[in-house]
Amino acid sequence: MELIRRAREVLSIAKAADVARRVAVMNFFDGIMVGSGLVLGMFLSGTFSYQAALMTVLSVAVGSAISGFTGAWIAERIEQEHRLRKLEEAILADLKGTLYQRVARSAPVLVGTVNGLSAAFGVGIVAMPFLLSLLLNADPLIGTYASVTVSLGLLVTVGLALERALHLRTVFAVKRLLTAGLATMLLVLAMDLLVRAL
Repeated sequence: MELIRRAREVLSIAKAADVARRVAVMNFFDGIMVGSGLVLGMFLSGTFSYQAALMTVLSVAVGSAISGFTGAWIAERIEQEHRLRKLEEAILADLKGTLYQRVARSAPVLVGTVNGLSAAFGVGIVAMPFLLSLLLNADPLIGTYASVTVSLGLLVTVGLALERALHLRTVFAVKRLLTAGLATMLLVLAMDLLVRAL
């Protein structure tokens, strides 16, 4: 709990709390979309070995986490350095070794971590029903349906959270996120038909 309190304090001082929340939601959405495409791709390609599917999911989750961390860390590092320079110019003092410099270095790591973990969780949560169906030797089609259902449920939840946080009209974000999710699934199915025709 102390670690979470300190992280919130750093993000607050660095004025990066809103950024961390925003990237968490958007990268979780990315993870949901990647997870949906991944599960459908594994099902359509006949990847029904538990070990192969698990390794694929873990690899994609790790790749998403590292990509999310790196992108957010670089962007926030640039933002924090710019903010620190502006503050130094405003007060005509060097802030090297101060709390402000330490916070400017810690905030990008925190924002990057939130970003990376959000994407990995999105992929993992969506893929879990499919993986469980393989582990339990159940019908992979049931696992695929369950993963698609989880994906659509998560998209609705993220949409509702966005609407509430941004004071948007009811179902504004939900409709758009569901449309994106369904478009992803339809494109994967269309690609399957194209690949089979080759």
